[in-house]
This record gives sequence, C-alpha cells and structure tokens, in this order.
Amino acid sequence: MKRIVIVCIVALAAIGAVSAQGFGGGPGSMGQRPQISQAQAPQVVSTIEGKLALVQGHPGIVVKDKTYFVQIPMNLYGFIDGLKEGASVKLEGYEAAIPFAPNSYFFRVTTLTLGSKSYDLSQFAGFGMRGGFGDHDGMMGGRGNGSGYGRGRW
Repeated sequence: MKRIVIVCIVALAAIGAVSAQGFGGGPGSMGQRPQISQAQAPQVVSTIEGKLALVQGHPGIVVKDKTYFVQIPMNLYGFIDGLKEGASVKLEGYEAAIPFAPNSYFFRVTTLTLGSKSYDLSQFAGFGMRGGFGDHDGMMGGRGNGSGYGRGRW
C-alpha cells in the first residue's frame, strides 16, 4: 500500500513539474517564432510576351531562362476567343519571385493583349489564387460568399 501511494505521489510531482514548464518556453527557446520583417518593395509594372503553355499543370510563359506562372482569372479561359495553350500573348502586370524556385515568378496580369485585341483585367486585381476576394477568408475560413454570414469557421 505504501508503494502505491509513493508511486502516485512521484507521478503527480513529475506531471506537475512537466506541466509547469508550459508550452513555447521563453526567449531563445525552440518554441519561439522569430519575428521576420517583410518590407514590401513597391511593385513595378512589367511586360512579357510569349506563348501560353502548361508549365507543371499551370498556365505559364517561358521567356529565355525565366518561367512566369500567369495569374489570369480562370473564368476567362472559356470566354476569350483564342485564349488557350499555344496562343501568342502580350501581358502587362506585376511579377513576384517564387521562394525556393530559382528563375520562377508569379505574374499577375492587369492587361492581356491577344492578337490585336486588348483586355483590361485590372478589375480582377482583388482576386487571389483561390478565386476569393482579397479581404475575405475563403476556403473553410467562413465569409466565403462575401456576406459575412454562413457556417463560420470549422
């Protein structure tokens, strides 16, 4: 009987000591996330020309040694005549480097020129990669319909 009581007391003391340490530790511990300063450089409008191709399953343009993954709203692909793989296009927009992928860039299109016709896509600037508006959570984060109502967070 004494052994059981002693084992229980030792177990409770060990559990108390471990739980008193908390999660995340203090400054300099492994649990602390470093604060990374990400200063935004002003984006400059750039222009690229080339043929649309599927690059790793995504629409893109390869120019010399650089690969641009083109961000055109997906609902336009069936409605603009000639906008398909192999089409020669001139794109104006903003490029952003892809981390850990050398010579690869995302290219957010603001003006699309296909043949002699130009399309202004700057009205779609608020759309993200998933098709949701920029100020809404999207996916399972609630507010996906833009109304602020619905199922809420999961």
